[in-house]
Amino acid sequence: MSDILFGNKNTKSDYGFIVAPYIIPMPAVQTSFVDIPGHDGMLDLTEGFGLVRYSNRAIALTLYAVAPYEQMVSVFVNDVHGERMKLTFDRDASFFYVGRVSVGGIEKHDGYCTITVNVNAEPYKYKQAETAVTRMGSGSVTLTNLRMPVVPEVTASAEATLVYQCGGVPTTTVVAPGTHFVPTLLLETGKKLVQITTAGEVVFTYREGAL
Repeated sequence: MSDILFGNKNTKSDYGFIVAPYIIPMPAVQTSFVDIPGHDGMLDLTEGFGLVRYSNRAIALTLYAVAPYEQMVSVFVNDVHGERMKLTFDRDASFFYVGRVSVGGIEKHDGYCTITVNVNAEPYKYKQAETAVTRMGSGSVTLTNLRMPVVPEVTASAEATLVYQCGGVPTTTVVAPGTHFVPTLLLETGKKLVQITTAGEVVFTYREGAL
């Protein structure tokens, strides 16, 4: 039997609901194809901006409540309907989804009711724990990332020079003490090597996302 966290409330322990089997669909790829007169086939511009982009996921859920259910159903509806929130599924508990929750309807039967819930969720699921990579003094670090492109937060205790590849071109960025976002330090799928020159500590913090 499955449990789902809506925010920090559990379908079983907080509401007493039973979760029906569900499917979390893959997000649709935002494709772009163009017909070229006089040529066979179509021109694929899906990666015209450098990265593949995805549409939101539509997650449909069915919950069951047994009598007496009126009070708990009312609490649940007021907690989640129309809210943008974090959802954690116990079968994939190291990740969470973010989306707008809508209660579609409540179908009442003898002794129980059926609650339909729809979630317009962002395409990526996110790791519960942020990734943090720390380097003390000069040297190098390897930043490993899942599928979602992300720019890490860079926190330096002293001025630091960072050297890394951006679009296949060696790039140098100097950051002052403090916390910064460096747009050219984009992490895509896989590993990125960053060379660091500093007398202090540099911490890279980011949240990874997967499909």
